Amino acid sequence: MVKLIEHAPEGVHLNVLNYLNEHPRGFVLDAPCGQGAISQDLEKMGFKAFLGDIERNNILYRNGRFVQLNLNTFLPFKNQTFDYLICVEGIEHLENPHHLVREFARVLKEGGHLIITTPNVMTIKSRWRFLFYSYLDYFRYFGPIPSYEKHQIHEYDHQHINPLFYEEIKFILTKYGFRIRTILTNRMVKKRICGFSIIKRLILYQTKKKFPDDPNYLSDILLEGEILIIVAQK
Repeated sequence: MVKLIEHAPEGVHLNVLNYLNEHPRGFVLDAPCGQGAISQDLEKMGFKAFLGDIERNNILYRNGRFVQLNLNTFLPFKNQTFDYLICVEGIEHLENPHHLVREFARVLKEGGHLIITTPNVMTIKSRWRFLFYSYLDYFRYFGPIPSYEKHQIHEYDHQHINPLFYEEIKFILTKYGFRIRTILTNRMVKKRICGFSIIKRLILYQTKKKFPDDPNYLSDILLEGEILIIVAQK
C-alpha cells in the first residue's frame, strides 16, 4: 500500500483524529483532502469518509466517495448531509471564508462538529515579525515571486492568501450558527524573541482588559501554538 503524505504540519492530523475518536461514528466530509491520508485513518476508525478536493489527480486514497469540488463555490451536497466536517489547512487558501463556513453550516447536521485548522498568525512570534517586517508568519508574500528573490519562499509555494485571526474566525463561525467548543494546537513554537516573557505579560495584561469574557484570548495556544485547530458545533 502506498504511504500517503500528510501535508499538514506535524501533529495536526493526530489531534484531529484523537478528537473524533472520542465521538460517535458517522459521515465525514474531508475537504480539502490532499492525498486522502486523514480520510484513510478515519475509515479505519469506523467513520464513513467523503473526500473533496479541487485536484482530482492528487488523490491516492480511493474509496469510491471522492467528489471534485472548489471550496470557493457551492458544495455539491444536500442540506444536513454530514455529521462531521474537516477542513485541514484549507481556509487560508480561499478567497471568501464566509462563503465556505456558510456552506459548511448548510451541509452539516444539527449538532454536528466542524474542525478547521489554519496557521496561527496571532503568536507572539508572528506579532513581533509583523511589527518589524510588516508580514505575518506563513503569509510573507502575496503575488508572484520577486525576480530578485534568491531563496525558496515557503509561504508562496503553499499559496496562503488569507490570514485569519482568532477574532475573525470566531465572528464568522458565530454568524453562521456555530459555537466554538475547544481550540487545540499541534505544537508550541520556539521562544526565540528577546524579552519573550515580558512581551507575553504585556499582551496578556492588555488583552484581559479588552476581552475579559473569552479565555481563548489569554491561552498559551493562541500566543504560542503553531497551528490553530478550532472545533465548533452547529
